[in-house]
Amino acid sequence: MLSEHTSKEFSILSYIEQNSDATQRELSEHVGVSLGMINILMKRLVKKGLVKIERLQPNSVKYFLTPAGIANKLERTYGYIVRTYRELSLFKGSIRGVLNSLITDKNKDRVWFFGPDDDFVLVVQELLVSDFPELEERILTEEDQVETLVKKEPNSIFLTWNADSFSYLESLGVTPVHILSKVTVLETKGREG
Repeated sequence: MLSEHTSKEFSILSYIEQNSDATQRELSEHVGVSLGMINILMKRLVKKGLVKIERLQPNSVKYFLTPAGIANKLERTYGYIVRTYRELSLFKGSIRGVLNSLITDKNKDRVWFFGPDDDFVLVVQELLVSDFPELEERILTEEDQVETLVKKEPNSIFLTWNADSFSYLESLGVTPVHILSKVTVLETKGREG
C-alpha cells in the first residue's frame, strides 16, 4: 500500500505533468495539503531529481518533470494499474462466490438483477456470461421493467448492488438481496476464520 507521502508525491507529479505553470497554492488545493507541506514535498521531489524548478522571476517559478520524474510517474502509474487489476480480480472472485451461494438450480428461473446502468453492471454481466449464461438477459436497469415483472412474477428473487435500487424494490413489497452487503459479510468471515 502506498504511504500517504508517496501518494501525495504522485499527485504532485501528475499535476505538474499537466500544469507546468502550477503554483504551490494550486498544488496545495489539488493535493489537499497545506502550503508548508507542498513546500516540503516539492523540496523532496527536487532532491530526488524528479522535479526541476526554473525561476522565471524572483517570485515566479515553473516546475518541470525531469526524465527521472517522468519515469518515476510512469512506474507508479504502472504499479497502480497492476494493483487495481489485482483488486478487481479479487473483487470479482468475491462477487462470484456470492452469486454461487445465492443462485441454485431450484431458484435460477426466478433470479433477476436490478440496479443502475453503471460500471458494476458490467462486472455482473461479465460474471453471468462466464458462470450463469442462462441469466445473462436477466439484468434490469429500469424501474418500469421491474414493476411489470413483479406483477407478472411475484415470486421473483431480485439481486441488487445499489442502495436506492434496494429501497425501491422494498417499496414494491419485494425482499431484495444486496450483493455488496453479502461480499462484505463473506470477506469479514474469511478474515475471522
